[in-house]
Amino acid sequence: MKRLKICGLFLLLLAVAFVWAFAQTGKKPAPKKLEPTAFEQRCSICHTLQEVRTGVEKIITQMHEKAGIKISEKSLKEVEATFTLLPLEEPHTGMFQEKCGKCHSLDKVVMAHQTKDEAEMKTIIERMAEKKGSGIKKEEIEKIHDSMFMLNEIYEPDVELKKEEK
Repeated sequence: MKRLKICGLFLLLLAVAFVWAFAQTGKKPAPKKLEPTAFEQRCSICHTLQEVRTGVEKIITQMHEKAGIKISEKSLKEVEATFTLLPLEEPHTGMFQEKCGKCHSLDKVVMAHQTKDEAEMKTIIERMAEKKGSGIKKEEIEKIHDSMFMLNEIYEPDVELKKEEK
């Protein structure tokens, strides 16, 4: 009888240990779902990623055509690779678009930037800042001037390509 009690107690402890061990393995946290991207939340309802990519290529090509520049396939891919719908790291990188675009078409700004040297462009920006309603503050002149160098990176190869075609 004593042996039966000991075996029963042993089986009970074994069952408790088994249940406890099983319960521990079942407590793994459920994997967190990745937060959907803004594209997945808003855009993918109507658009596929391929449509957006093709649309970006069309926009880049159209902008170059407006500026009278033929873009090479290589340049198109480089611009497309840097294209983003998120804010840029440096808030003043698009400042020339915001400030100059108030009064001028961006085509005119791009053409001026392509035909003038660095000193001339800075002088033009300073002159524009003096005009009433320009919205250009003295401390923004250098930032606007710096932001225009982004145009050099984007358009310089295409300007050279266009010159070669003539």
